[in-house]
Amino acid sequence: MNLKQASNLASQSKLPNFLGLAVIMIFLLCPMIFLFILFSTDTLNQKLERVYLAKADAAVADDHPNKYRLMVNINHEVPYGKDCPELRYKNGILIQPCQIEEHWRIKIKGKELTRLELEQRLQVEGNLDREIRDDPKSWSNRPVMIRADGNAPCRLFRIIREACSKTRLWKMEIAVEMPPGY
Repeated sequence: MNLKQASNLASQSKLPNFLGLAVIMIFLLCPMIFLFILFSTDTLNQKLERVYLAKADAAVADDHPNKYRLMVNINHEVPYGKDCPELRYKNGILIQPCQIEEHWRIKIKGKELTRLELEQRLQVEGNLDREIRDDPKSWSNRPVMIRADGNAPCRLFRIIREACSKTRLWKMEIAVEMPPGY
């Protein structure tokens, strides 16, 4: 609908002019608002991957997350969208996790990283908040949150912790699912 058609529609209605115009403007603005929300939400969630967080017995709520915190995601992706042959569930509870190395991905902002790329990326991210500017031997205050599937192998956590240690990032957090009733 273009502006001329909207104007004709407003003049044909039995509503007062301002009300008819207001209704038409709402119909014109709603799709734009919807698209804005859709794109802004997607952009904000690019640093998060779909992971099934580990369930914790106790946890501290993340009420005031640091907006500069770096998210490192570990998630399980089976090639070609097939089912994983190693995962076993009984009554909805995981009894055998996947140990196939090719099924696990380490990602930052949706980009899959090798061990070397992870270290390089953490070095760059850590430089944004070093105690001594641009000195890679000084500690970085940049927080890092590890978000991983609950059944992720420990070796992947170790890879990320080692990379953080090499790049002098010390503020590490691990995301978990809050216990029921917490």
